[in-house]
Amino acid sequence: MSGERILIVDDDQTTASVMQLYLENYGFIVPDVASSGAEAIEKTKKLKPDLVLMDIRLGKGLDGIETAEVIMQKLQIPVIYVTAYSDEDTLERAQMTNPYGFINKPLRDIDLKTTVRFALDKNKSNPAKKEPPVLDEILHQVYDLTPAESRVVSQLLDNPNIESTAESLHISVSTVRTHLKHIYRKTKTNRQSALFHKIITGPVAMIMRSEHFEK
Repeated sequence: MSGERILIVDDDQTTASVMQLYLENYGFIVPDVASSGAEAIEKTKKLKPDLVLMDIRLGKGLDGIETAEVIMQKLQIPVIYVTAYSDEDTLERAQMTNPYGFINKPLRDIDLKTTVRFALDKNKSNPAKKEPPVLDEILHQVYDLTPAESRVVSQLLDNPNIESTAESLHISVSTVRTHLKHIYRKTKTNRQSALFHKIITGPVAMIMRSEHFEK
C-alpha cells in the first residue's frame, strides 16, 4: 500500500464515494471528504493530506478554483482538479492556479490512478519547503492594512467563515465586517473571493515568493 493521504472535495456524494473507492483500491488513504470550499480549507489545515482532489463547481460560497488557490498558496498542499466543466474560461482560470493535474468526469479509474501518482511523485521531487514570510507585514506594505485588518485577512484565508474568524480573533462578527469594509476599500475588491484571488495571485503573492526564494 502507498499510504499517501488524499482529501476529496466534491459536493456530489456519489462521485465522492466512487473516487474514494477507486483510491482505496489502489492503496491510498482517504481521511475525509469535504463538500464546500470552506470545509475543504478547514479539513486540509487540520488533516494535512498529501494531495487534494478538487471539484471546480461546489455550489454556494467559494468555488473549487478559489478554494484551490488558498490550499496551494497558503497551506502548500498540491491540488488536482476533477471536473465535468471544460469550457475555455473555466480551464483558463484553473490553469492560472498551477494545479498538479486535471481529471475529467465521468471518472475513469486508470486516469485517476495515473494523474494522482504523477502529482504525488512531482510534489516529492520539489525542494523542501521553507516557512513563508509573515503575511501580515506584506499586507501592510502593499495595501496599508492595519495589524487588525491583516489578522482578519490571514484568518479568513485559513477559514472563510466570518463567524469562525470572529471567534478565533476574540472579536465580534460586526467588528470583522467593519474590518472587511476597510479591507475591500484598500484592496479595491468587493467580496471575499475577489479578495482571496487578488492576494494569492497579485503583488502579495509575488513578494512572498521572492522572499521565500531569497532565504
